[in-house]
Amino acid sequence: MPPRDVPPQPMQISSWQQAELNAARWMSHWGYTDATARPGGPDSGIDVRATGALGQVKYQAAQVGRPELQRFVGARPYGSTAQLIFFTGSDYATTAAAYAREWNIALFRYRLDGAMTPVNDTARRIHRSSASTRPIAAQNPETAEVQTFWQRNWRVVAGIFLLMAPLGSIGDEKTYTGPLALDVLKFIGILLACWLLGTFLIAARFGVRIPLPIQTFRAAIVRRPGTGPATTAGRTRVPRITHDRATVASTAQQDGLVAEAACLLRAGSKQHHVDKILRDRGVGFMDRGRILTEAKKLNKRS
Repeated sequence: MPPRDVPPQPMQISSWQQAELNAARWMSHWGYTDATARPGGPDSGIDVRATGALGQVKYQAAQVGRPELQRFVGARPYGSTAQLIFFTGSDYATTAAAYAREWNIALFRYRLDGAMTPVNDTARRIHRSSASTRPIAAQNPETAEVQTFWQRNWRVVAGIFLLMAPLGSIGDEKTYTGPLALDVLKFIGILLACWLLGTFLIAARFGVRIPLPIQTFRAAIVRRPGTGPATTAGRTRVPRITHDRATVASTAQQDGLVAEAACLLRAGSKQHHVDKILRDRGVGFMDRGRILTEAKKLNKRS
């Protein structure tokens, strides 16, 4: 027997287990503070668990395909709305990226030095939510990317300058040459242009997306009762603008979407993120606004 004063040997962990620990540190850095990895445990499809998020880590040389993501979705508990986050050291196939977009799965690619690279829009949104580019526990001083104050905040400075610029044009004789009504219109145009661009730059700095959805319309030919092609010759056809039927969901479908949107909002998802999910499913602009409003009312009642 070894002497009692001999300290126990530390448990050696593999690179795959280290990757799971790094994934848990990153998820904690992104706001899922109770993220916990269980290196060496059974691979049930979930390697990192946190309140509001589940993570899976793959340590393989081959590309991650659609089947791996399908198994990950299947491992999520029934009725859970937790954010799914997938990590791999290799790459993702095109079919996997399309499936992740359909199921709102965040895809990340990690390196052995602890760096993490977002692959799709969902991952970039999560990655932007943190103030720094790497969690403290996983930082490597030799590879850390340090951004200066101006690199991080130049959009804010430019946005504030644009918001104030229209006030500086007041009294400029070269711009406002009269008459008064034309000068007022010029000032309103300059004000709107500068404020829109300035607001866009400031919103981009803090990761806020400003959706600009365009509703699809089509023209339908309306004929009066009792008229036909022979009787309408020489007459002007009257177009009627109607909503695209593909974007109008039935009442039952909208009730289901309202319940799903309410669950996502309660889980911490931003309103613009839920709006993007509904838009990707083909829901029209007016229907999306109605669904989000009903979802917020449902959360207040509950």
